[in-house]
Amino acid sequence: MPPMLLALPPIPLRLAWVHTLKFQIVAIAVAAAVAAAAVTAHFALVATEGNMERLLVQDESDDAERTATLLGTKVDMLRDALKAAARQTPPDLWADPEAMRRHLASNSALGSLFEGVLAARPNGELLGRLSLGKLTSDMPNIGDRAYFQQALRTDQLVISEPLAAKRVNTPIVLMAMSARGAGGEALGVLVGVLTLSSNNLFSETARTSREEGSRVLVMNRQGLLMAHTNAARLLGQASDEPGFADALALWRAAGSPIDTIGTTTLSQGHLVAMAGIPDTDWTLARLTPLKVALAPVTGARQAAWASAAGAALAVAAVSGGLAWLITLPISRLRARAKRLLNEGDLSAEEWPRGRGEVGQLGRAFARVVDQRRQKQGETDALLSQIEAVLDHADIGIALTREGRFEMVSRQFCEVFGLERADIVGKPTAIIHVSQEAYDALSARARPAFMRDGAFNGEVELARPGGVVFWARMRGRAVAPGDRSKGTIWTVEDISASRAHRERLAWTSTHDSLTGLSNRAAFEELLEEATTRAAIEPFCAMFIDLDHFKQVNDTGGHPAGDALLRDVAGALAGQVRQADTVARLGGDEFAILLRGCPLARALEVGEKLRHAVDAYRLIWEGRSFGVGASIGVVAVDGSFNNAAAVLSAADSACYAAKAQGRNSVAVFSF
Repeated sequence: MPPMLLALPPIPLRLAWVHTLKFQIVAIAVAAAVAAAAVTAHFALVATEGNMERLLVQDESDDAERTATLLGTKVDMLRDALKAAARQTPPDLWADPEAMRRHLASNSALGSLFEGVLAARPNGELLGRLSLGKLTSDMPNIGDRAYFQQALRTDQLVISEPLAAKRVNTPIVLMAMSARGAGGEALGVLVGVLTLSSNNLFSETARTSREEGSRVLVMNRQGLLMAHTNAARLLGQASDEPGFADALALWRAAGSPIDTIGTTTLSQGHLVAMAGIPDTDWTLARLTPLKVALAPVTGARQAAWASAAGAALAVAAVSGGLAWLITLPISRLRARAKRLLNEGDLSAEEWPRGRGEVGQLGRAFARVVDQRRQKQGETDALLSQIEAVLDHADIGIALTREGRFEMVSRQFCEVFGLERADIVGKPTAIIHVSQEAYDALSARARPAFMRDGAFNGEVELARPGGVVFWARMRGRAVAPGDRSKGTIWTVEDISASRAHRERLAWTSTHDSLTGLSNRAAFEELLEEATTRAAIEPFCAMFIDLDHFKQVNDTGGHPAGDALLRDVAGALAGQVRQADTVARLGGDEFAILLRGCPLARALEVGEKLRHAVDAYRLIWEGRSFGVGASIGVVAVDGSFNNAAAVLSAADSACYAAKAQGRNSVAVFSF
C-alpha cells in the first residue's frame, strides 16, 4: 500500500499564494534590487559629491591664482614700460621743462598705459604733466610725497598707497621710477598715474565670475580695497565685506602673507579663494556663496536620485520577472518528488511541516539526507587519509570552498602560527591583511582562473597579531571550470627573497652616496616626460657645484662626500614630492620639475641656489662651502629626446658659470 501524504491544515485560498516559495523569492528579489539600487546610489553619490567638492575647492584656488598671476603680469608690464621710459629719457631733458613737456606729449605708449604721467626734478618740481594724453598746466610740487621720496632712494619701481585724486575725485595709485645719471645720481622721477578702475590694472575684477553672486576684490596689507566687483567699494575696508571677516582675520593672524599660491577656505557661508599678486603687496580674494558654489553638487544629487529611482524600478521589475520564471520548475519538482515518495518506503520519522512547495520538498529530500549521513563516515575516513598525505608536504597546502577553509596541512598551520582548529571552517579572509586586501586578491585571481584555470602571484598575508609577510600563492580548481568543487592553494613565505630583490632594484636606480636617483633612472624618467612634453610641458635643471674641487683638495674625499650628501638633501628639500632630483655623477645634479612653468622654475632655481650658497660643512675645524651654477630649460614638443634636453640644460649651466658662477641661467635657442 503506498504511503499516505501527511495532511496539512487548510489555508484560505486568498492567502495561500503568500506562503508559496515563488512569492517569497520574487519578493526578496524585488526588495534586494530596490535596496541595492538605493545603497549603490547613496555611496556613489557620497563619493561623487566629495570629489566634486574637492575639485570645486581646487578650481577656486587655481582660478584665484591665475587671476592674481595675470594681474601681476600687468603690473610687470606697466613697470617695464615706466622703467624703459625713464631710462630712455635723455639726461638734458631733466633740466629743460619745455623739452620735457614735448617729450611726454610725444610718448604715446605711456599715454595709452597710464591715465596721467608726471616728470619731476629731485626737489619735487614738476617739469611736465600729462593727463589723459594731454599736457596740463596744473603743476604742484610733489617733493613731500612718500612715494616720490622713496623713488629717489632706489632704482626700482615704487608703487604708492591707494588714494583719492583731488582733481578728479577718483581712487588712484601711482607708479614712480627714478632716472639716473652716469654716476648713479638721481636726475628726476617719472610717475605714472592709474585709476583703480583702469582697464590697464584691475579690469579682471570688474568681470563677473562664472557663478552668479561671486565677488572679486583686491586689497593691500592694511585691508584697504583697491579693486572690487562693485566699483563703489573702492578704498573701503575689506573687513566690512560680507562673508569675509573670518578669512581676513586668519590671513592677518598669519602675518598678512602675499602668497602667490592660491588657497581656499570656508568662511561664513562662503568659499573664499585668495592669492597674492606677484611683485606687489596686494592680495586678490574671490568670495562665492556656498549655495552658489555647491549648485552643481545639488543638481548632481537630484539627478542621481532621479536616475537611481528609475533604475531601481527597472531592476525590480526585471528581477521579479526573472525570479518568477526561475521558480516555475519548482512546481514540476514537487510533482516529481511526490512520485518518488510513492514508489519507495516512507520513513516513520516525521518531517517538519511546511507550507507550499517547501513542505513537499522536505519529504522528497528526506531519503537524500539519510543517505548522506550513511556516507559521512566514509568521507571522514577519506579526509583523514588526505590530511595525513598533506602533512608530509614541505609547503603549506589548503583546500577552500565557498570562501572557507575545509582542509589545511601541517606546514600551512606553521606558516601562519595557528592550530588546525583555528583555521578549518573559518573564512579565507582571516589570513589577509584586511577585507580590502582580500577583495583585491579575489579581483586578481578571478580572471586568472577564468583564463588559465590557475592563479600564481605574490600576496601580502598576515599572521596573528598583525604580523605581515609576503607569500607566493598558487591556486588551482579541483575541477577545472567549476570552482564550486573547491580550490587547492599552496602558500610559501618569500619575505626574505622579496626583500633581497627589492634591495637590488633600489640599488639599480639610486645613487649609493646621496640616495638620489642615479643617472640611468633620471634619463629614463626624462625620456618619458620628453615624449609627452607637447601636451605636458615641464622644466629641467642642470646643476654644477662651484669650487667643489677645492673641498676635495683641501679636506679630502671624505669631506667632499659629506658635502655632496648634505647638498643633495638641501636640493631635495626645496622641490615638490612629484619632482625628481638626481645625481648625474661627481658634483653634477639634475632636477625634473613636472608641470612647472618657466617663471616658477626660475623661482625654484633661486631657492636652490640660496640653499646651496647658505650651506657650510664644518670638517676638522674648517668650514667649506660651494656655490651652484644652475641651467634651466623649458621643455615642450620642440625637443626630440632626453639627451637634447640635458644638452640644453648643460648649455644653460655653462652660461650661468660664464656670467660669474653661483647664478641661474635659462636656455634659449
